[in-house]
Amino acid sequence: MEQDTTVLISNKYSEYISKLPGVINANVVFFGGEVEEIHVLADTSRSPKQIVRDIQSLLMAQFQKEVDHRVISIAQIDSELNPTVKQAARYVIDSVTVAKKREQTEVEVTLSMNGKMYFGKQTSLKDNYDVWRGLVQATLNAIVLADGTTNKYTVLDVRFTEIAGERMAIVCVSLSSINNTACRFSGTAFSPGDDSLAIVKATLSALNRKIGSC
Repeated sequence: MEQDTTVLISNKYSEYISKLPGVINANVVFFGGEVEEIHVLADTSRSPKQIVRDIQSLLMAQFQKEVDHRVISIAQIDSELNPTVKQAARYVIDSVTVAKKREQTEVEVTLSMNGKMYFGKQTSLKDNYDVWRGLVQATLNAIVLADGTTNKYTVLDVRFTEIAGERMAIVCVSLSSINNTACRFSGTAFSPGDDSLAIVKATLSALNRKIGSC
């Protein structure tokens, strides 16, 4: 249970850091309940010192956590050379529909990117867990249409937990590429009252952690 909580907090820290200007992705490593390492991939729009200061200010203001600048490592790339990351960041959730019928549930997720719409559909059973998995799969189906790749995504797990008094969706997916490599990605999103939307957001959060090829 303690390890699960650490993973959730790490994901939350990483999610907030990834929203900072110039940051493409982030990974926060905890050890013994303290931040041991922060690895950041950023573009070249801002200096490493600026990004480090932003991270320190963010963690102090949002989480009351003071970190030494020496635990933060910054790697910078030209964002134009990494279209996968830029593309993933542009996905917008247009609609999420869950239609429960007599024997099954029809799930549809609509994403938009660069003015184009992508529809993902999935048929699920009526129980909540299968509907949750259906929401993830429908999101992945829409992303496959948008990416136009041969990569294969698999839904590994979907669950909800509570952290800091709020309900949170956790999604874990795997990606198998054409060269037979497989990677796992996890994402989280708070659910202020709409579990379906939170699951779609968590799925996108998981895939936004994918940098370049798997």
